[in-house]
Amino acid sequence: MNVSAKVFVVGLVSSVTFAVGAAPAAAEVPLESFSSPAAAVQPVTTVAQQLDTTEDALAGASIESVLQAEQDVASVPHGYDVEAAIELAKSEIGTSRPTGWNAPGECIMSAQRWVKAGNGAWTGSGDPVANYTGATRMSLADAEPGDIIQYEYTASPTSWVTGVHTVLITEVNDDGTFTIIQSNSPGGSGLVTEETDWTPAPPEGFTAAVWRF
Repeated sequence: MNVSAKVFVVGLVSSVTFAVGAAPAAAEVPLESFSSPAAAVQPVTTVAQQLDTTEDALAGASIESVLQAEQDVASVPHGYDVEAAIELAKSEIGTSRPTGWNAPGECIMSAQRWVKAGNGAWTGSGDPVANYTGATRMSLADAEPGDIIQYEYTASPTSWVTGVHTVLITEVNDDGTFTIIQSNSPGGSGLVTEETDWTPAPPEGFTAAVWRF
């Protein structure tokens, strides 16, 4: 009986020791955290937010509304005396001026001078896009006399690179071509010239943007 009791006590102590000792051992086993994978998908959420177009004025609009908006843009009037601008531009044909940064013989500086002669609010400056602050961008099909055609570098429209050029439309011909007046053509000459039966032919990688003041 004494041996059996001792065996019983030893067995009981062993059971308790196993139960108490096993728990901490099990608790020390590292558990995989699923918070990291969840955090890893956050960029997807960020991209979705960046692509959110709900603030676009035409987002979700009917095709009729979009077409009406395009018609509204096409009917935007000039805000200056186009005839006065063209008159000055024509008077300068065959003359030349100094070229260089902000020099009067540069193409865009000449276009500014002509538009401002008609009290046009050409107040932008800096790059080929910022120059047209306050102007309305038109489609080529809606271009009219008094509009400006600006060649801009498609990959970086705000950059002044070789190929950027500015002209003033003075007439829209029956065949769809234009009569334009430009300055600094050929480049470096500062010469004001007129071209009839002209169509935009921007260099490769450039876009012809039409602006209306």
